Amino acid sequence: MARVIPNETSWIGWSETAPTDMDAPTVAWIGSAEDWTCFVSSINASSQGNQIPVPDLCSRFERSIAGTVNATFSAEFYRDDETAGDVPWDTLVRGKKGYFIVSRFKSGFQPGDDPKPEAGDTVEIWPVEVTSRQAGPMSSNTVQTFTVQAAVNVVPSEDAVVTA
Repeated sequence: MARVIPNETSWIGWSETAPTDMDAPTVAWIGSAEDWTCFVSSINASSQGNQIPVPDLCSRFERSIAGTVNATFSAEFYRDDETAGDVPWDTLVRGKKGYFIVSRFKSGFQPGDDPKPEAGDTVEIWPVEVTSRQAGPMSSNTVQTFTVQAAVNVVPSEDAVVTA
């Protein structure tokens, strides 16, 4: 059984435009997204459903039915002082809407391969609206970071397959 870590096998993209199909983004749409992989320290993107109990007097077993589902998105980014600019910090202001593309790992990935998603790869697409951007603490000998919290107000695609 193999184990994977996200370092060098993941790809994180940002797009301000929606894909034509959330479940089948195209290689061209992903190609037009900004590659933010090297800015990301961590991402926590998840959805969670709940169950509603529906007991009745016919049985001692308490059944349940599926209830509503919600999703959350947060990420920690590095600040950057290079000449290209502090892109995620400047972009992810409160109220900003966009789409994170998360490729956790590629099947058959080998060191040195490009982790950018290709046709047939599975990615997650998280439509977000930034609700907060919080600068990390400033202290000596510590890299500057910031954390973003975002609302997910459109159903994310957690198993999208990239098309040609």
